[in-house]
Amino acid sequence: MASTITTISPVSGSPIITRQSVTESHFPAILATAQKAFSTFRHTHPLAARQEIVKKALQVLGSRADELGKEITEQMGRPIAYTPKEVATAVKRGEYLLKVSDEALKDTPGEAEEGFRRWIRKEPLGVVLVIFAWNVSLLWGLVGLTG
Repeated sequence: MASTITTISPVSGSPIITRQSVTESHFPAILATAQKAFSTFRHTHPLAARQEIVKKALQVLGSRADELGKEITEQMGRPIAYTPKEVATAVKRGEYLLKVSDEALKDTPGEAEEGFRRWIRKEPLGVVLVIFAWNVSLLWGLVGLTG
């Protein structure tokens, strides 16, 4: 049976948002939907297309640093002087990962031998569930460029 989850602001002590939780019975449908999306997306969106999506997401996050900073402060109680900078730092991390993704994800040549062509290919394998701690920066999920 689903329950209600209410986020309380440590700043004001007031409810910020209330949501219905998911239950174990929801997981098969969630996983099936995610796997179907993954199997389609990996074939229709090569790395360059995924990089463009991430680039646009980083631009949106960067342009909303002040607004998102206020939300982080309200939801976590972190002082407002730091939270827009957390967003900016997360964007920088994402930009770095974007910059190195071509090199990091390219095929790795194997040992040469006549009559053989060897390499290690980095292929997306499937859906990954990431559950963040309450104080982890915003964009660590961007490491999922291979998905």
